[in-house]
Amino acid sequence: MLHTISPLDMRDMEQAFLQGTGYPSMLLMEHAAQAVVEELAALAAPGARVLFLCGGGNNGGDGCAAARLWMQRGGRADVWLLRSPSQMKGDAGVNACLLNACGASLNALYGEAPEIPEGCAAVVDALYGTGLSRPLEGAALSAVQRVNESGLPVVAVDIPSGVDGATGQTLGEAIRASVTVTFHRAKHGHLLFPGRALTGRLVIADIGILPDWDGADGYDVLEEADTRALLPVRARDAHKGTNGHVLVVAGSEGMAGAACLCAGAALRAGAGLVTAACPLPVLGPIQTAVPCATAKVVSDGGQLDARAGKKLFDLAQGKRALAVGPGLGRGEGVWRAIEPLVKSDIPKVVDADALNLIAQYGGRVGANTVLTPHPGEMARLCGATTQAILAAPVDFAQQLAADLDACVLLKGATTVIAQGEDVTLNLTGAEGMGTGGCGDVLTGVIAGLLAQGMSPMDAARAGAYYHGRAGEAAQEALGARAVTAADVSAALRIE
Repeated sequence: MLHTISPLDMRDMEQAFLQGTGYPSMLLMEHAAQAVVEELAALAAPGARVLFLCGGGNNGGDGCAAARLWMQRGGRADVWLLRSPSQMKGDAGVNACLLNACGASLNALYGEAPEIPEGCAAVVDALYGTGLSRPLEGAALSAVQRVNESGLPVVAVDIPSGVDGATGQTLGEAIRASVTVTFHRAKHGHLLFPGRALTGRLVIADIGILPDWDGADGYDVLEEADTRALLPVRARDAHKGTNGHVLVVAGSEGMAGAACLCAGAALRAGAGLVTAACPLPVLGPIQTAVPCATAKVVSDGGQLDARAGKKLFDLAQGKRALAVGPGLGRGEGVWRAIEPLVKSDIPKVVDADALNLIAQYGGRVGANTVLTPHPGEMARLCGATTQAILAAPVDFAQQLAADLDACVLLKGATTVIAQGEDVTLNLTGAEGMGTGGCGDVLTGVIAGLLAQGMSPMDAARAGAYYHGRAGEAAQEALGARAVTAADVSAALRIE
């Protein structure tokens, strides 16, 4: 499993490694530059003219070293510097002076950047690294604007300039990279939006730091092999009774589809049995659309009311997992009906309208709970704005998980899953999944995995990963605009 690292931890670890081993810092910079040039060679033909944007710090030093190596390959290097070589210090200064001695075309920028040199095939962005904490301005801003306007392919060194390496937020204007070459481990900002969209293809290069020196925490990033390893072994003599029974509490008049999608996905995730507890208007649709599930009417009205509470609680007894929320509606009677289930310790996933009711009426959730809000629901649960959630998804997910003692899965193009000190990022999925009902499918998948004995964190992680893979498969088959939640459910493959 991949693990990200914060920019601060990366700097501390690198310094500890250099001081503890005596390893030459110049050699780390040379390794970094070699990795950059390898990726550049895939974008620009041998001998091509390339523009290198180099700041005054170590990121700029990496860029200067890369420009020298490009010239050694027979290429032509035009270099825009934010400082003259004589003003650059340490390894960066050495590499800038070496580049000058090699006869590169150097241009120190003190105001507006000039036009991109004619005939340039690509750009290397080495203006700022992962430690940038303020918006670009002056010559740097002008250079970034020129590059973005040019449409040329860009190789970013460590991170696109203008992206916060810790949060992925943009600090005003930022480079739009085709490829980003980062070092040792991915940084948080490469995988959180909007930084992830600006990073392009991410390459993680080994620059010589020994693994024994890396004890830094970070976020886990789901990969296929690791996710598959989370799944319980399916015995050859398994039957419907051993594979878990899910109670789906979902649907209302006009929202029967939510119950159908959720129940169907729980079955596709491997649950042995699924029972849908629903109001009367949902019975016909769910029996027709999901014939492999059973159904129990717990309310004669269009949605649940308080009188359904005891029926639901009785139905929940003996179930391995619950899925509560999709399409229920937001009336007080609905809350009174589901409150005992939400506060029970039966493994469960709580989504959609149930989340909004928790935000409205408060109270704790029981142990073994997975909450699956989208950013708007998360904002209501946290008393924040949606914009604030999008700016700091990890912080809010960790805080809500701590406040409610639950596993929180914050949905998004990069999904954040948090429980206790553990944070996992899921990168699977596709833009075609931005359609109604996909969240109901995810709820069913996680409930189906919980029913098979997985922990809330592992069920949430595996559910997010395979749900995203199903979305990718549906989009590949149908195109982004044609994907529906039913297509995502049909494409589920969990094995």
